[in-house]
This record gives sequence, C-alpha cells and structure tokens, in this order.
Amino acid sequence: MSNKRNLKKNIKNACGNIAGECIYASFRLEDLDENSVESVVSKAVLLQITTVDKVSTKFDKTRKDFADEQSYRKARRAYFKEYYAALYKEFADGINSLVKEMNDMLTPEQKEANKKEAN
Repeated sequence: MSNKRNLKKNIKNACGNIAGECIYASFRLEDLDENSVESVVSKAVLLQITTVDKVSTKFDKTRKDFADEQSYRKARRAYFKEYYAALYKEFADGINSLVKEMNDMLTPEQKEANKKEAN
C-alpha cells in the first residue's frame, strides 16, 4: 500500500467495476432478474462505503504507553499490518461473494456461451 488515497481509489474502482458489469449485463442479457441485479449493485455500493470508511484508522496507544520509541514504532507497525491484512481479507471475501452472486444470475445457457467465448 503506497498510501491511503490510492487504496481508497482502488477500492472504489473495484466496486464500481462490479456494479458496472452488472448493469451492462442487465442491458445485454434479457433473462436476468432485475431484482438480483439491483441487489448485487446495492451490495457493491455498501461494500465500497464500509471498506473506504475503515481505511482511515488510528493507533489506539500513544508514545507514553511504551518504554522507548523503538518499541512504540514496532507495536504501531504490527497494529497497522494486522489491521490492513484483516481489512484486505474482508474486502476480498466481499468481492468474491459479489462475483459468485453475479455468476448465479446467469442462465446455464449463458454460462456455456461465456465458456465458449473464453476459449
């Protein structure tokens, strides 16, 4: 992670791409259920909002809570490393569930057509 601004942009882009693909598929394919498309788009928006809100966090301890500067920095680095690893896992799980829902919206015929186009 280079900085929080780029992380937030990447989160917004990923969720926006999922929502855009759903909307595109709803216009292109006739057999899709509009309610399921709206559901996936809503979940993508909610995932984006909650994840972007969680990006900005603070270390809950101060320098005075530690014996020296080195131990403070070490604890701070460990905290952020663990926090952002958990945030990444939560976001990845959310994206994976959205993609699964998107695939479940397709008819079996459309899935076969997509497989043939991919090969």
